[in-house]
Amino acid sequence: MKKIAVLFILFLSALAVSAQTDSTKSRSVVIQPASRPTNESITTPAPPVQTAVKPAKKPYVLNVPKDRIVLDLNVANWIRHDNANGFRTRYYSRGLNLYGMYDLQIKKSRVSFAFGAGISFVDIYNNSTLYDSTGASGAKFTPMPRYPDTVKLNKVAMTYIDIPLELRIRSNRDRFDQVWKVNIGFKAGIRIDAYTRTIYKSPRESERLKPYPDMNLFRMGPTLRVGYSSFNFTAYYGVLGVFKQNRGPLLNEWSFGISFNGL
Repeated sequence: MKKIAVLFILFLSALAVSAQTDSTKSRSVVIQPASRPTNESITTPAPPVQTAVKPAKKPYVLNVPKDRIVLDLNVANWIRHDNANGFRTRYYSRGLNLYGMYDLQIKKSRVSFAFGAGISFVDIYNNSTLYDSTGASGAKFTPMPRYPDTVKLNKVAMTYIDIPLELRIRSNRDRFDQVWKVNIGFKAGIRIDAYTRTIYKSPRESERLKPYPDMNLFRMGPTLRVGYSSFNFTAYYGVLGVFKQNRGPLLNEWSFGISFNGL
């Protein structure tokens, strides 16, 4: 009986010691904090690669005036191909052209093509009276008696609507920011009015006569314009006769003058 009691006491003592050992082990458990990464282990993300964006290429623009407005002040006259029955023109015959033009650059060059429309006035001062067609003879000029003693003014006036075309060649701008220009062209026009006007000295009176159906309805011919900046010289020659074929004297129009261009 004593042996059993002693064994039981030893068993309880062993359990107690075992419990204390487990408790001690449980208290000695230390939770280690997570280790911080060292500088060597930190990897910095690479910055995003930026692709260079090229600016949009601007279209080439010809840096010269477009000459959209053209004003011509001309000495105008007729070339006689026959005697014209003593018909003579005066040196102060003149003309005026006013055109609006649209300029189109040819690719990236200093060359452009221009077209437009406008009005033209031509006054041919002369020494004769223009008679309308009589039968098959056509129009004719008859010199005025005692001209210019009794006549102050005598002219044939014509008005045209023109369509000018030009091939324009320009230089680079110079140190004065201006350009040289050479314009080779062609124009065609339709006559919208024609009349003769005579002013007598004594008695003081004026006479205006129209129409003249024997005059050509159309005109056309080459043009040339050469100049610097807004100032140019201009020339024109009409390849069509002033009068219809076999309906009047053989006359061709020509003009030469100065031209002012802008805008």
